[in-house]
Amino acid sequence: MKEEILKNFRDFIRKKGLKYTSEREEILQEILSIEGHFDVDELHQRLREKKKKISKPSIYRSIPLFKEAGYIQEVYRQDGHAHYEVTINKSPHLHFLCLRCGKVEEIVDPEIERLIQQKEIESGFKLVTHHLESFGLCKNCQLADTTTLAHLEKGEVVEILDLPSDVMCKKLLAMGFRKGELLKVVQVCGRTILVEIGNSRIVINKELAEKIPVRAVRTEKQVEDVPCELINKEENMEEICVLEEKEACMMQDEKASLQNNKTCPQGFLVKLFSKL
Repeated sequence: MKEEILKNFRDFIRKKGLKYTSEREEILQEILSIEGHFDVDELHQRLREKKKKISKPSIYRSIPLFKEAGYIQEVYRQDGHAHYEVTINKSPHLHFLCLRCGKVEEIVDPEIERLIQQKEIESGFKLVTHHLESFGLCKNCQLADTTTLAHLEKGEVVEILDLPSDVMCKKLLAMGFRKGELLKVVQVCGRTILVEIGNSRIVINKELAEKIPVRAVRTEKQVEDVPCELINKEENMEEICVLEEKEACMMQDEKASLQNNKTCPQGFLVKLFSKL
């Protein structure tokens, strides 16, 4: 099987008008012996351990040829590095990538293959190769300790595990607070926290933040420092979750009082803050 692949690669190189080298063959042979995923650094290390004097630039130059020939494909990028896998005799599969520890799980399911083949026939598209990626948290990372939004520090990125049912305004949902959403802490200022969800920045007080369970995903370097006086200035501290005519805060027990007062519960501070 390997000899046939090498022969086909020689023909491929010649048709492209390129020079066939023993160096490229050695790189391809090593790639074909790898089970699972690899990057250039790992491939280079494997070749060095076998006393092969092949430089990283040579590997980088060869990778596009192997991809074009259909022997490998890029499956994901992690820490700025592309990771590849051998595609020969590879069934369609799904990759689960853990956002915290970087673990990659390969899921092979006949149903996925059947569905893709069906869509290929229906569309008339000739499929050469493909891969599917899903991002989340592996089992081990899910078992890690959880905390609440109130106890986070600047730069922490977390996953929202749930939303409080007793004090939950429609405005909060509209601003992007949803179970499973990623949130980043931009600044902590006394009793308020400036958080970032998507393209929005929101000021929320710690009393409410204490009711929002989260799970750590990663920590990012926070370059800017938003002045606390800007975040906590009086006009930014108003409770803006004002009810519309028939739109009440999602609180069954206090629905009537909310409709009468036209304001959200005491201590429920949430303010949209223009992103700097």
